[in-house]
Amino acid sequence: MTANVVTDANRPHVPGDGAKLTAEIEVEPGRQDERPTRQIALCIDASGSMAGEDIERARSGAEWVFGLLEDDDYVSIVAFDSDVEVILEATRWGDISREDAMDHLEEIAAGGGTDMYRGLAAAAESLRRLPDDATTARRLLLLSDGKDNSHDPPEFETLAREIDAEGIRIKSAGIGSDYRRETIRTLGSTARGEWTHLEAAGDIEQFFGDAVEEAGTLVAPDAQLELDVAEGVEVSEVYRALPQTQEVTPEWRDNATVIKLPDLLDRETQRVVLKIHAPPRAVGQEVTLADVMLTAGGETATGAITVEYTDDAEKLGEHNEQVDVDHRQTVIKTELGKGNVAEAQTQIERMTRIHGADAEAVESAERQTQIVMEGGREEQSRATKIVTDEGLQK
Repeated sequence: MTANVVTDANRPHVPGDGAKLTAEIEVEPGRQDERPTRQIALCIDASGSMAGEDIERARSGAEWVFGLLEDDDYVSIVAFDSDVEVILEATRWGDISREDAMDHLEEIAAGGGTDMYRGLAAAAESLRRLPDDATTARRLLLLSDGKDNSHDPPEFETLAREIDAEGIRIKSAGIGSDYRRETIRTLGSTARGEWTHLEAAGDIEQFFGDAVEEAGTLVAPDAQLELDVAEGVEVSEVYRALPQTQEVTPEWRDNATVIKLPDLLDRETQRVVLKIHAPPRAVGQEVTLADVMLTAGGETATGAITVEYTDDAEKLGEHNEQVDVDHRQTVIKTELGKGNVAEAQTQIERMTRIHGADAEAVESAERQTQIVMEGGREEQSRATKIVTDEGLQK
């Protein structure tokens, strides 16, 4: 793997009475050592509202997945309406013919209500029984166009945490205008996966196919950052910025802050942005506020967030503006993904006061906010993707 951790802070020097800093941690995943085994569970809404083109495209998307699998990969298919049906138990692809797999797809028929909760639980169970190791990519791909009949987003958050603890990442997609956006977003972010909106039935094949191909680029699963903080140091406002902007609730273990990450993928840099409070210290000290350790797939990489305490006015004036911009952009995009335009505008106002109305980041945030205001769910989903230095939307 040979991953690398790069840390930075907006202020390398702080006064003796302390300060609140903005910091970012970039994780460079290294290269893939061997091809992973993919374990894919397709969880497909087969309620009455999916009848017609949507369910046909869902079958076509599953067929597309079949064409991407290698012999040692596993696939399962769960369909849910008012009831849950395991269409195909988790099966090694080399042990089933394509024709038999296609026959199973024909069993998916649209009708009834929407019990997404039990559908997800069944899909996760289909993977849970399979053996896995540091070269296993486990993915649960959820497609739905409706609201669960009896469960609310907090219940889905609890379920997603349980699924995530099994090493299963959820890719959740809502199609149409009637699904509960908060549920789709909660599932994708809580289980360290990704959430998205599909504008049309034709997008289903790409959603399934992209997720399966991405799983094939696994470098290491179950990644996390552990920040061993010094006495008096506080960590807050934690966000994953890449590959998708998501607010994170870190876990505390003794004096360490644990931030869970999506699986490391070949050549996909991840970024975490956060606020960190440097407590009062004697002037002249160089202090490590947090030792940072990445663990993934049984390997580790380390870094540190350090500052120097000083009363030198020139040093105190040094400022890494880009770290501030990265954090503020991440917050804005996360709020736009939730549809919270008013909060995004408040964040833009703060960014403008610090960086000026003509700053490129401010202008970009204003454009994106306007697009979300004038658009719908597709624009909100797109807003959560950060544009890289190469100009590509991640």
